[in-house]
Amino acid sequence: MYTIEPLTHRNQDEWDAIIQQCSNTTAFQSLAWRNALDSAFKQLTPVYLLIKEADSVIGGIPAFVFQPIPGIRLWQSMPWNLSGGIHLMNSVDVNPETLVRSIETAALKNGWCEIRWTLTPEHTATYGSYFTKAGYECTHHFTHLLKTSEDVDTLWHAYNKRVRGAVRKAEKSGVEVTDTNSEAALSTFYEMYLMTVRRLGGTPKPRSLMQVLLQQKVAKLAVATYRGTIIAGLLYLRFNKTVTLWCEASVPAFLKYRPNNAIFHYIITQTCHEKDEWVDFGASPRENKGLIAHKEQYRAVRTDFASYTKVISPLKRRLWTQSEGTLRQIYTWMQA
Repeated sequence: MYTIEPLTHRNQDEWDAIIQQCSNTTAFQSLAWRNALDSAFKQLTPVYLLIKEADSVIGGIPAFVFQPIPGIRLWQSMPWNLSGGIHLMNSVDVNPETLVRSIETAALKNGWCEIRWTLTPEHTATYGSYFTKAGYECTHHFTHLLKTSEDVDTLWHAYNKRVRGAVRKAEKSGVEVTDTNSEAALSTFYEMYLMTVRRLGGTPKPRSLMQVLLQQKVAKLAVATYRGTIIAGLLYLRFNKTVTLWCEASVPAFLKYRPNNAIFHYIITQTCHEKDEWVDFGASPRENKGLIAHKEQYRAVRTDFASYTKVISPLKRRLWTQSEGTLRQIYTWMQA
């Protein structure tokens, strides 16, 4: 018999020890990520759960309740289509029905208008059919994963020749890439990041979130400099043998020096030296063929995953749908 127990200040020290024994977990399932989002977003309330069998903890469910406006609350196994779902220690296998029903019961009790599970690629294959049969609507996504090696040269020679040429050009042009803990560098990077996100029509993450993740040592900031000036950067996450490329920014006028290629190669090299196993290049919009091709030039492999959504209150969900665009514009303006 499986039961769930809320994660609290009293038992939260168990979380990372358990999650690191679960397959394919990343920084997005770490306690540091939970605490960073809780600190940076008033609209997000963590509702993390420990999964127990008898008296033993065998896994966890990381999740947040998102309240964008009063009266509208949505349960998300992880915001922004990041993988959450049911995470179990490697030796454990369970029927998800009991766990999923417990979330549905909580949704009715607490007035959540929607439940959204975003599963890892592995769990999409394992549990996807159950969610579909249980009345959840499936939305397909994909990321790109690169299996690393202790031999950096093997990965280097596997790159597309255009990538190798771009990295060499960056080096010959005098571009240097380093990790940095400097507050000034973070400020410069964040200004570039805001301009990059606006140029692409996205919604920026707050600087405070990045700062907390860096302080918690779950994130690193790699910057590319040219003649002493930061011209590009990438905030990446590292947890449980997986490095995740997350927030990228660059100055268009300096792209001819190929700083982004230099940063990617630097992080991949560091990943090999640290003996981590995977680089996750992140999800891509299906229509962005150029971004997809760029990731695949490093020989990262497309890997599918999915979200499963059930609307509990159609009226409340429609209210949020009608308000979402305007609220995102206001939020983007507030980050400036």
